[in-house]
Amino acid sequence: MTNLFLKNVRAPQGGAVDVLVRDGRIQGIGPGLAAAPGMPVEDGAGALLLPGLVEGHTHLDKTTWDSPWYVNEVGPALTDRIENERVWRARSGHDAASHSRALALAFLREGTTRIRTHVDIDTDAGLRHLEGVHATRQELAGRVEIQTVAFPQSGLLVRPGTAELLDQALAQGADVLGGLDPSAIDRDPARSLDVLFGLADKHHKPVDIHLHEPGELGAFTLDLILDRVQALGMQGKVVISHAFCLGGVDAKRLDGLLRRLAALDVALLTTAP
Repeated sequence: MTNLFLKNVRAPQGGAVDVLVRDGRIQGIGPGLAAAPGMPVEDGAGALLLPGLVEGHTHLDKTTWDSPWYVNEVGPALTDRIENERVWRARSGHDAASHSRALALAFLREGTTRIRTHVDIDTDAGLRHLEGVHATRQELAGRVEIQTVAFPQSGLLVRPGTAELLDQALAQGADVLGGLDPSAIDRDPARSLDVLFGLADKHHKPVDIHLHEPGELGAFTLDLILDRVQALGMQGKVVISHAFCLGGVDAKRLDGLLRRLAALDVALLTTAP
């Protein structure tokens, strides 16, 4: 719907207002506005007026939303869960297109209009999951904006061929390059990050790295990430998701990391205490 008169909604600052939308753009917000002849009118009944919400970190491609209950009985390690998930998706024929669509619409019904979703890229599935989410992105264009992260959930160096798949994913329209625990998973953080940032630099894409590594191990990796942000001039283009290590180092170490993050304009998402 490109034209709409939304009446009787409550502004965040207080007070009832109307909203006039023409050609998909807000033309006016305020009390006592009038709808143009023939324009659809919706009564907000005093509901709170807010901009569309943003979901900054999700995994649309592997959701089981609106599916039969799945009992996840795996070992305690992160690698146990990763391996189980990859095998289960292959055996079950889990379809990233239909499942991502179901969850994206659930987000939209609750007011979320922009989504960043990490999509698994690995040597078993190739780009299949990304293609499924991109089908959803195309179908829902104009209603919800979906940004895809090409994400090496099963590791980068430990699964030869993954770097080449990430290269292809970025060439085929993935918006962001993802990463995962370069020390704990790849066991060669300098080389892992060099490959990752090399791809990002090649395609001029931002980076969003899952960092579950605890304490000083994660802090060491975080410093290596920040070194590359600085060297490549990628200030404002890098996100650290989770950053569990920040809750496991002493105050002096934490202060130093936070100062570097702020100076290099590196954002944090979904952090843990």
